[in-house]
Amino acid sequence: MKKIISLILSTAIFYSVNAQCLDLYGRNCDCPTENDSLVVYNNALKVYEFYEKNPDYILLKSQRLKTKQDVLNCFYQLEDALDSFMIRWNLRERVLNGEDLPHVLLPRNGKNIPKEDYYRYVDDYRFYQRELENGILNLSSPFPIYDIRISPLIVNSYENRYSSDEFNGDYVNLVLYVPVTVKPVSLLTEKEKEEREKILGGSIVIKKNQKNPPVKQAKTNRRIADTTLLENSSIKYIPPHIEKRFTYPPSGSVPMYYYNYYGAGTLMGYLVGRKFRKFLPTDEYYWAVPKWLKEFLSNDKQLENYLKIQLGDYYGGLYR
Repeated sequence: MKKIISLILSTAIFYSVNAQCLDLYGRNCDCPTENDSLVVYNNALKVYEFYEKNPDYILLKSQRLKTKQDVLNCFYQLEDALDSFMIRWNLRERVLNGEDLPHVLLPRNGKNIPKEDYYRYVDDYRFYQRELENGILNLSSPFPIYDIRISPLIVNSYENRYSSDEFNGDYVNLVLYVPVTVKPVSLLTEKEKEEREKILGGSIVIKKNQKNPPVKQAKTNRRIADTTLLENSSIKYIPPHIEKRFTYPPSGSVPMYYYNYYGAGTLMGYLVGRKFRKFLPTDEYYWAVPKWLKEFLSNDKQLENYLKIQLGDYYGGLYR
């Protein structure tokens, strides 16, 4: 495993006075069991090994998640990435159904990517989701699992520069757990305990005057997590654990993203029919819009040029 693990600063679970756990959104939840941690650990190992030991992928950068807000923003980005995937999926379906839409590319096999190959719901706390970028999906890579009670620690960016197949040029932006930091304590070797201590650096956040509470056992009527979750999980496409953070435009609207040089998308508003409704200062979500994007949205001429490039003749003007 590469040196990048040594860059980690923060960790996983937040506790309240009565040992009732809080999820990453600050809401009361069932405390994760040792088995829950084991599922995340086993999955994290597979994801790390695939990208760290794969000669076709190189590590471009690694971002440390220093604060709880950093972690929370990652989960917001996962939600936005799912929205982006669904936009692309729906546009590809329209092309496959005979519509002539410019700038909509199909996979090389001429088929749409199944929704469940990008996102799968497990339960109120867990879901499987692939990388934040979804223009190219390497479906041979392990399917990452996320638990909103357990904090990932880094975001790594990889690029496939060496394969001669359809994945050449694949840019991957991954929210990652570091395996040793989520492995159940009872299973850690002495060497792993030392490594874990160096990585975490005593940064576990606990409410004042409280000691580490014991792990709360799962309810008897709750399905125990295991490594067969992926095969047994039911499929949903809107994460039920994510609360709406802003007032949505009229029903049937489609999220629109501004894509940077690397293909990373930032939510900037919605298509209502064929018209674009940008975020306004009165929207609840406006606080999360980056300063550079606010400046971009304030220039209607520049915005419309971008939308015409993205949507072609389908674009019907700004929503007033």
